[in-house]
Amino acid sequence: MTTEILEEQAALRPADDDALDAQESDTRMFVTFIAGNEVFAVDMAPVQEIIRVPEVVRVPLAPPSLEGLANLRGKVLPIISLRRIFGFDECEYNDATRAVVIDIGQPLGFVVDRVASVVGVEPGKIEGVEAIRSTVNTDLLSGLIKDVGGHAMIMVLDFHKLIEQEFAQIAAVARSGALASGLAAGGEADEEDTSDELQLVSFEVAEQEYAMAIEEVQEIVQIPEDIIHVPHSASHVMGIMTLRNRLLPLVNLRRMFDLPCRGNDDHSRIVVVSLGSSSVGIVMDSVNEVLRVAKSDVDSMPELLARDGDLAEISGICRL
Repeated sequence: MTTEILEEQAALRPADDDALDAQESDTRMFVTFIAGNEVFAVDMAPVQEIIRVPEVVRVPLAPPSLEGLANLRGKVLPIISLRRIFGFDECEYNDATRAVVIDIGQPLGFVVDRVASVVGVEPGKIEGVEAIRSTVNTDLLSGLIKDVGGHAMIMVLDFHKLIEQEFAQIAAVARSGALASGLAAGGEADEEDTSDELQLVSFEVAEQEYAMAIEEVQEIVQIPEDIIHVPHSASHVMGIMTLRNRLLPLVNLRRMFDLPCRGNDDHSRIVVVSLGSSSVGIVMDSVNEVLRVAKSDVDSMPELLARDGDLAEISGICRL
């Protein structure tokens, strides 16, 4: 479906691919998110998953930042408010609110107003925090990212320091036998067997939720202002954008599925996926979360539907 675009991409690609590959090997992946009116980022490595905020058990005399304890597949997950950590005003949760699960020895869920994107950042775009130290408490920051993802400045959270500050009290609460047994409904949880799980990126198109394996996703970026339109291309091909000195073909999933078109907004995202040795950007209405799902909760397409060629792109149905 994108053969013509990929051929043009190959023809226009800079000759010095080795230098570009070396540059991309130094690129660090970050998850960016909003808390209060500020934009933050965290290195992708310790991010275990991104989930909707679960129901919690409130803990008496707990630290103010601790919302409570949740049950994440049989394990106790402390849920922590970033707004409270930074002293921002309280706000009610909505459809965009997420918990970013960070695992540095102990999984912790940090509540953010919304997740913005997943971006690749070159080392030259990351600066120290000295320039803002006089006006902002930088104790929990490890650096600043400038002019990436449509934001003038993104503050990089140092979760090691943040957990050192918050974790001592919260870890003691999470280890409480009575609370853990209450969350686990009377049984001890077995060690999580990740070999029986799938990690999926879920997204929305025309109010329907879809997902793809996270290993197929390179990054998630915002839609740029400038898209190069390609004459005589297929109707679902939006054009080509530039992503870190590479040309990236863009396709629109609504047009692919023959759904009504709609304009892009602040929630629209481009999911960059691998396509052999190349990449393609797929435009979604929104990206929801990163899920860990047991393989036993994924069913094959019903035979009656699987026979329909129009549904060949759907490999399974996940029961959440």
